[in-house]
Amino acid sequence: MDWKNKHVDRESIFQARRELVLEAARSFATESLVGWQITDTADGFEARGLSASHEATASFRIEPAPGGTKVAVKLLVERASPLGFMLFDIGGYYDRQIRKWLEGIQWRLHQSLTSASQQQSAEQGKQAIPKYKARAGSYFIGCLLAFLLLIVSIYFISAVIGLLTGYLYLPSRGSGLTLHGTVARITSAIILIALAWLLVLVLRKRKESRFSRT
Repeated sequence: MDWKNKHVDRESIFQARRELVLEAARSFATESLVGWQITDTADGFEARGLSASHEATASFRIEPAPGGTKVAVKLLVERASPLGFMLFDIGGYYDRQIRKWLEGIQWRLHQSLTSASQQQSAEQGKQAIPKYKARAGSYFIGCLLAFLLLIVSIYFISAVIGLLTGYLYLPSRGSGLTLHGTVARITSAIILIALAWLLVLVLRKRKESRFSRT
C-alpha cells in the first residue's frame, strides 16, 4: 500500500482517430479542470492541481487500440492534506471523478465530430449550388438556341418555297402574312440572302475563336 498517494485508474475506448480523441480530451481538461496546470507528454498530457483539498496529478495516456483509441487515466492523490489524512477513497469520490472525465471526453468528441460533419455537409451543399445553377443555365441556353434554330428553319423553308412557286407564307402571331407572285419571290430572295449572310457571320466567328485558342 502506498501511504503517500492514493492510486485510481480507469480507461475507456473511443471510436475515433487518436488525433481527434487527444484534441477532445485536452480541450475538456482545459475547460473543466480550472486552476490545474496542464502539460503535454509523449503519449498524452498531464494535469496537476487540487482536488477536494488534496494535491492530485492526473496522467492521460492516449494510444491507438483495436476499434478506436484508448484513453487511460491514472490519478495520484496525496493522502495528506490540510483537512486531514485520507486512508480510503470514501464513497468512491475519485473513481467517480475519473468516470466523469471520460464521459466529458466522449461528449466533447461527439460535439467535435457533429460540427465537422455539419460543416462538411454545408460545404458540399455550397459546391452543389453553383453546379446546379450552371447546369440550369446551360439547359436554358440550349432551349433558346433550339427555338431560334426552329424559327430560322421555318423561314428558310418558306423562302425557298416562295422563290420557287411565287407563293410565300410568313408565319407570325395571328394569321401570318401571305405574298404572291413577283413580290413573294423578291421577299423570298431577300430572306435567303439575309440568312446566308447570318450563316457566314456565325462561321467566321467560330473560325476566329478556333484561331484564338490555338
